[in-house]
Amino acid sequence: MLTDQAIDAAASKLEAFRKADALTQLLNDYSSLLEDYRRLKSDYEEEREGRERYKQLARGQERNPFALVLVDGDGYIFDEDLVRAGEEGGSRAAVRLNEAVKNSLRRRGIENCEIIIRVYADLVGLSKFLSRNGRQCGAEKRSLAGFVAGFNRSHGLTDFVDAGELKETADFKLKAMLRLYADNAQCKHIFFAACHDIGYIADVTPFRGHADRFTLVRTPSLRFCEEFKKLDMGIEELPGVFRISPIHINHPTPTPAPATALTPRPSLQSSSTGQENQKICPFNSIGKCKFGDTCKHKHIYSTASSTARNGHAPTPKKDYSAENCEFDMLPRKNDIPTGYVAINRDGCRLDPYLEAPSPEAIARLKTRSETQKLCNMKQLTGQCGRPQCPYDHSPVSSEVLVALEWLSRSLPCPKRSACRVTNCVNGHVCQNAECRHRGGKAMCRIPYMAHDEDLHFDSLMPGITKTHTYDGNDDYKDDSAMSKANWRRSDSTDVVEDLVDMSDY
Repeated sequence: MLTDQAIDAAASKLEAFRKADALTQLLNDYSSLLEDYRRLKSDYEEEREGRERYKQLARGQERNPFALVLVDGDGYIFDEDLVRAGEEGGSRAAVRLNEAVKNSLRRRGIENCEIIIRVYADLVGLSKFLSRNGRQCGAEKRSLAGFVAGFNRSHGLTDFVDAGELKETADFKLKAMLRLYADNAQCKHIFFAACHDIGYIADVTPFRGHADRFTLVRTPSLRFCEEFKKLDMGIEELPGVFRISPIHINHPTPTPAPATALTPRPSLQSSSTGQENQKICPFNSIGKCKFGDTCKHKHIYSTASSTARNGHAPTPKKDYSAENCEFDMLPRKNDIPTGYVAINRDGCRLDPYLEAPSPEAIARLKTRSETQKLCNMKQLTGQCGRPQCPYDHSPVSSEVLVALEWLSRSLPCPKRSACRVTNCVNGHVCQNAECRHRGGKAMCRIPYMAHDEDLHFDSLMPGITKTHTYDGNDDYKDDSAMSKANWRRSDSTDVVEDLVDMSDY
């Protein structure tokens, strides 16, 4: 039997246990543990489902691998005999292209890939171009339709797509396809057949060095741009598919018009022909115009023209060094009477020769423009039709005026070489020997095609002197070839911030 002391001790322990409430704490801890377990189990199930989906996706990507062939059909033209054969030739062209790509994939060990071919071209323009140059197809609007039909029917994944007649539509489609599939895991390899056009370089450059996934296609009929060779990608020819010789463009022979009374040299244009206001085709000088004689724009034929896009040798770079400066061939201001404009033998507008301003003159112009910008029209032509013009009309020194004229001529005229406005203060040719389009480093706004114009002064042509009237709504009514946007650029030195760049001229 327990003693009284043992009974008192047991009673004390019982009372202490009741006060501690240990059982309640134990039950609460157990409940929290169950909640944590349920949360961890839910996270585990989600993670497992995600891994399963990833495995299924990976298995699906490995299940349907393919290789993509992208072709700019406006430049990479199929073999002449295939084009002439019409629908049958189109079928043979698709078979040859597929076989050539399969052989290339076999050498890489990925011959199990499906082959997807996309050719994009302006079917109407290409049909007319091939009809006039080599008579490879008929003269009807879409004479290549038979060839395209045969090409499309040969394989389920082979398509020759008519991108439409708008400018650069084929380029737009080709670039979009490249961006879509370049990072696609199922796309194991891309054959890119558009390396004649430097315009694609920015889209291909992000994949530099990926020779295992990209092959650049070249053909003897086209000049392969040097910039593509620097991308460290594979370069191949696909034998028997594309033309091996360039297309020789059939140019019409221009007929000289009577010379003006002010110059003994012959002029290729006359104001009576009505061509002085006709827009000049910007693609003819570089061999891109596919409409030939029926082009609605005027074609000019310079001996310096380059037709590199169609496979002809590129124009040698002109020498603009001090010892052989072709700018000296430009007319001087005294050579151009009031009311006339100077043109070259191709009928293109020439600006009078300008001496490059000194760095001091450029600095003075920049300082002068910091408080109030100069009005180009007033300073250079003596007139400004804008009432309460916000720009500076006060006289400037001859040194500043030289820098202002140089700056104004660096802004391209919207009419370019077709401009006949005598008081146009914008530029029609580039006179900067350090221009980036001639291999230099100086920034230039003049379009690159204008840098290939013949700078030899040939003759004078009656110009158009127009005045600019103000309509009261902060806009100009422009009666001349200068657009309102061009006026707004020409009556202010908005580009004076670029004078720092001009200090390198």
